Amino acid sequence: MRCSLLVLACLLVSFPATAQMVVPLTTADGRVACTQGLTGIGRPADWQAVADADAPDGWALAEMARDPDPLRFPLCISEPAVGRDLDATLRFKPVDGVRARIAGLVFRAQSGNDYYVARADALDNTVRLYRLDKGKRSQLGSKEADVEAGKWHSLRVVAVLDRFEVSLDGKSLFTATDRSLVAAGALGVWSQADSVTHFGSFLVGPPLR
Repeated sequence: MRCSLLVLACLLVSFPATAQMVVPLTTADGRVACTQGLTGIGRPADWQAVADADAPDGWALAEMARDPDPLRFPLCISEPAVGRDLDATLRFKPVDGVRARIAGLVFRAQSGNDYYVARADALDNTVRLYRLDKGKRSQLGSKEADVEAGKWHSLRVVAVLDRFEVSLDGKSLFTATDRSLVAAGALGVWSQADSVTHFGSFLVGPPLR
């Protein structure tokens, strides 16, 4: 990452106990509102605010470097949004990409190499959950799903302790468990290779008990 994602003070901040909060990705005047970084190899991340009438305030976030390396994973972390147990929903639209058309929801991020990510791919029509540990991926769950390019979708993750439920467009796809990262961490978005995806609204709140 260009700078440390998490400092001690940041870990003491979390989303409200009852209400959903907006995870900031862009500003109302068209600027990137998250911390850019990269897991893996390839060109540095190039996240930009791009005009999209269906995105909040008319701006979506997109990674525009178009580097085809499949081991390149750009991410953009919203440092104010921190939590452990959460219910997060990311709205996204796959636009282009030859090697991948990916949208990823990052949560519990400790650094640019240590986090969970749920990702949907419009090329192979799968939704998967990964654990990134020291920059290496371990797959925790996977399901085929219709991820149509050029259309807005909603990717949802409910995380409670070591249990995760992943849904797409209101349909629960799979659950998974993993005990390797149960600390609070930041949220953000994630891409791969030459994906061009518009990231729109991103909401997070506490899970239902």
